[in-house]
Amino acid sequence: MRLTNRQRQERMKEVAGTTWQELETLPESLRERADIMPRMPIEIITCPLGKAINHGGLLRIAEAFRCEMVTFSFEEDRFNDFSGHKGSIRWQPYQWLQPLEALEKAKGRQKVALTLTPDAVDFVDFEFKYPLTLVVGSELDGVPEDVVEQCDACVAIPMFGLMGSLNVATATAIVVHHVASLYAKQSGFQPLRDQSKRLLDRRTTIGDQ
Repeated sequence: MRLTNRQRQERMKEVAGTTWQELETLPESLRERADIMPRMPIEIITCPLGKAINHGGLLRIAEAFRCEMVTFSFEEDRFNDFSGHKGSIRWQPYQWLQPLEALEKAKGRQKVALTLTPDAVDFVDFEFKYPLTLVVGSELDGVPEDVVEQCDACVAIPMFGLMGSLNVATATAIVVHHVASLYAKQSGFQPLRDQSKRLLDRRTTIGDQ
């Protein structure tokens, strides 16, 4: 069933209330550390996504990997929907700018568009450099041509099924996980949570065997 704007706003309020209770259970030391610890030199710029519900998912992905910033483009109807953020809206820096303006401010960074163009390469084979700006677009149209022209390269995710694309938040998560893992390996960047630190330590131990 398609929700009205009022219903979507009410849904966002309900999710935000639940999330706030979950956040309050975090240890005070962890919450304090989150405010002062460095972030990965990775930012995400979105073009108009077509589905406002992707805002919350992208914000949650960015916070999961401690990205520097998420820059959202205004949707055509000027509506936004952060209902999938699960608390990340409190911790993850974000702003609203048109993509070309955001790219103009990204001087000195490698700018990579996640979109399927004739020149796109498999994201796994691409040599990412940091600081990195990852530009994502809508599921239907990808990243607009005028935005692609301002990027250094295009990468894409090979598909093995009949579908030609993934949900934009899903695709972004795959690539951000990849570039974040590369950066952590190169720099020694550490997660905030002990559980994730143990996972990385275990991976290092297995790799040394």
